[in-house]
Amino acid sequence: MSDNFLLFDVEDREGITHKVLPLFEEDILPKAWTADDPAQFNPDSRVYAYVSDQHVPAIMEAAIAGGWQLAILPHPNASYARRGFCLEGNLEKAVKAAQQAKPRKVDILRCNSEIVLSSVVLGHGFSLRPGGQSNVWQERLEKALHNIRHVNDFLPKRLTFTTANDSSFSTAAVGVVVVEHAHGSMLSRNILTDSHPNDGMHHAMILAPRSVMEILSFFIKASFNRVMKQPDFLGLVKTKTLTITNNHTLEYEIDSRKVSADELVIDTEPRCLSLLVGDSLPIVDCAQSSKEQRKVARLPAGEAINAMAAKPLSWIAHAAPEEFKDLYQLLRENATASPAFLTLMVLSTLLASIGLYASSAPVIIGAMILAPLMAPIISLSMALTRQDPNLMMASSKTLTTGLCMALLFSATASFIMPMEVITNEIAARLSPNLLDLGVAAISGIAGAYAHARIDAAKSLAGVAIAVALVPPLAVTGIGLGWLDWHVAWGAFLLFLTNLAGIVFAASLTFLALGFAPFTRAKKGLSVALIAVALVSIPLVFSFMRLSDEANIVRDLEGEQIGSVILRHVQARAVEPVELSLQIVTPAALTGADLDTIKDVVEGKLKRDVIMEAQVVIRRE
Repeated sequence: MSDNFLLFDVEDREGITHKVLPLFEEDILPKAWTADDPAQFNPDSRVYAYVSDQHVPAIMEAAIAGGWQLAILPHPNASYARRGFCLEGNLEKAVKAAQQAKPRKVDILRCNSEIVLSSVVLGHGFSLRPGGQSNVWQERLEKALHNIRHVNDFLPKRLTFTTANDSSFSTAAVGVVVVEHAHGSMLSRNILTDSHPNDGMHHAMILAPRSVMEILSFFIKASFNRVMKQPDFLGLVKTKTLTITNNHTLEYEIDSRKVSADELVIDTEPRCLSLLVGDSLPIVDCAQSSKEQRKVARLPAGEAINAMAAKPLSWIAHAAPEEFKDLYQLLRENATASPAFLTLMVLSTLLASIGLYASSAPVIIGAMILAPLMAPIISLSMALTRQDPNLMMASSKTLTTGLCMALLFSATASFIMPMEVITNEIAARLSPNLLDLGVAAISGIAGAYAHARIDAAKSLAGVAIAVALVPPLAVTGIGLGWLDWHVAWGAFLLFLTNLAGIVFAASLTFLALGFAPFTRAKKGLSVALIAVALVSIPLVFSFMRLSDEANIVRDLEGEQIGSVILRHVQARAVEPVELSLQIVTPAALTGADLDTIKDVVEGKLKRDVIMEAQVVIRRE
């Protein structure tokens, strides 16, 4: 039978006899571990180490060299060894499991030849290191708030990675976390699912966020999610050997111990340690892997590295080159007055005109979906954001062409139609207010986002319905055909409201999505903001009138005057106020009764009133 030994820290000598030795069922020889006089045992000796993290690497080196069967016990000051080898937290259970365990060969992770118990962290590791994610949401929130306060310390560095098969790539990263395996931590659930302690490989997690907002979003989500999910800015490499350089001295941590070197050479020494461990560290009999894995497509590359390296992170991420290229090509096409654009413009205008005359909402909705005006407006928004004169000129010409065609064909339709009646659908577009500006702004955000994100493009039809660009133009043309300037101006103001709101909101959205830096976008945004401010002036007065009318209706609806009740009140806030209402009474009313009701209403509103009443006699 092999000899059994217990290695312990000299500082723990007094507690070993009473605390640890009684837990063993077999005879065991205790021996203090000192760096000056390290213990030596015969091969295949069962050695139980109850020591702090400070001594575990040296004992592991001795175990590898001497061929010992090593069991690492959960010492109070061995948190990294406990994480790295998934030790039982309870000492009694750990001793029992180690005594019953058969020796299993496991890998050892080395960084610049030093043994790594749990992790190597270069730069900022956030909470992606083993044990960095608590099960208690309050602790996760506290950690997130701490990271948020120090977000300005995250400085991307240009790093070059070379793997075991001499494959090399560079990126700009704020941190790198390397672990031999992920068992016993939340990393194994969603991020490092293919992780084993004896596959001859290790994992490098490369943290390369492009903006402060991306980091803040991750911190907020991580503080409330019990399961850690892989962030978009994370690159993964699985290899046997990894070399990290950046032409400067690198400051890094091995199990929170600060070290510096010109380069990091991280190597996995396969199945070199005979470990006595229970089921807490699942070891499967699998062949050693020789196939590297790299998931680094989302990491900054090319010019993005130079733009980010050694500079504070921008608040908003810049769009990826391939994403920018595809979108810009689409917007250039949309800025062209193609035959399809002209045809759809004519058809949507005529359809909207018919729907307005017929007061048919479904027909008008159909015209909204057909209308192609949203495309050049979004192109104009990008042109303002990027300060692109060619795109700005092309989209402006197309937009002007579409506007003129809409006015021409709707005015022509007004001559053909044998009636001059302001229907409900026409009247609904004559008094725009701040609410319409809000609809336009939200639609502009949605339109820009739907163009920038392919997976959201299916929502463009809904955006077209929400903003309704062609119907107000059709009403404007109808007003011109009637020579009714009130109708023409009211509807055209609604169109200008939609146009200004969409352009400003879409430009802001493109800026937020990183398609231009603020220094370039500020001029175009200023122009769009001025346009919004100008159209807002009449909208404010219209909104105030709308609010005044709502207050009048609220004050009078259901009001009881003597034996009569006022219902279905409608108000037009002009001077004097025009009221249309229904008077419910148990008996017929005389002219004097109506005058009395009018006087009471004027007294309540403290304003002169023109009252149009429908008398309803109700007998019970």
